[in-house]
Amino acid sequence: SKWYAPTRRLSPPAGLLDINTDVPSYMNGTLAGDYGFDPLQLGKDGKIAQYRIAEVQHARWAMLAVPGVVIPEALGVPGGNWTETGKVFLDGEAGRPEILGNPYLFTAIEVALLAGVEGYRSGKLEAPAGFAPIYGKFEGKDFKGLDPINPGGPLDFLNVASTPEDLAILKVKEIKNGRLAMIAMLGVFVQGATTGGEGPATNWAKHVADPFAYNFVTISAIDRTPVL
Repeated sequence: SKWYAPTRRLSPPAGLLDINTDVPSYMNGTLAGDYGFDPLQLGKDGKIAQYRIAEVQHARWAMLAVPGVVIPEALGVPGGNWTETGKVFLDGEAGRPEILGNPYLFTAIEVALLAGVEGYRSGKLEAPAGFAPIYGKFEGKDFKGLDPINPGGPLDFLNVASTPEDLAILKVKEIKNGRLAMIAMLGVFVQGATTGGEGPATNWAKHVADPFAYNFVTISAIDRTPVL
């Protein structure tokens, strides 16, 4: 495959990197999205498999976050602007202020829920029985011995990764889209800080309405109007 093994595509493109001398030995093409690019040599400590788990998790969160940020704002949902969502909930316009207004209770609920999810994912806790569309009922033991990042089984109820070849390509697509989403979320944070808390949908609408008057250069320009 062009995405795996020593013959895979590299970044920077072929001709700028020598796979024998410039690509670290731990980046051997076995991981999806391995382009031989690790300028900070973060993986030389031998924990590249752990870093991959963290990267995929962050990528999936980012792919959920981007539409979660853009769509509510575009639809005009109360608190749709991500910079104001917390305030709207705490003010009682939506949600449950009796819970969100108590930071200790809210934090405890969040920690408990995420700890449970991570415990099931890592295998430290036995997953409960459940039901998935098409797949039907499943038991927690059905996940034992499966890949903690891509377990398949009940979580692939549409059977999109029916063959190892399909799974290999889907891993590449997921990590590429996930990396793009993480960059997009960084852009959302920077835009919010630069534009005084505006959301990406508002930024885009203003830019499309007047591209030359509303862009990164104009909003970050320093007012040099002389003062007498």
